[in-house]
Amino acid sequence: MKTPIGSIAALALAAGTLGAGTTPAGGPAAQAPAEAAPPKTADSDPSRMADQRYEEMLDRMQAAVEEVAQLYGNPEFLQVFTNDAGRASDLRQRLAAAKGGEDARLDLARLEKRREELSADIALKEREAARLTTKLERQRAALDALAAAVEQARKAVEDTAR
Repeated sequence: MKTPIGSIAALALAAGTLGAGTTPAGGPAAQAPAEAAPPKTADSDPSRMADQRYEEMLDRMQAAVEEVAQLYGNPEFLQVFTNDAGRASDLRQRLAAAKGGEDARLDLARLEKRREELSADIALKEREAARLTTKLERQRAALDALAAAVEQARKAVEDTAR
């Protein structure tokens, strides 16, 4: 966009120079530009105008973004304005990587929490298994004692019966 404006400014400057060369040196056309305005460089005025248009464009984009964001409850978002396809592609990849990194961190935190929960559950199950093992050992000991008492009673009955 700066190129056409620069070309127009260069053509206008060239036209002014050509027109000044065709009139006599003391004529009104030669004096009018000097009196009307101070001399301008070809770059400053068009570039200043281009900068103003650029700033106006950014202001309008910002206002539109803010309006849309306000309509949707002011969500968090990132805005980048570019017309450079290569830069846009690079920024998209970086944004995806950043989102992927954040998602990975969230997944890692979720998995670590799950691991802690499972570790606590395993410890609880191990304590329960130890308690049940002790209970089973006591019941086996009681059963063995009962079996020994029954065997002793059977022998006593056999001895009395003989």
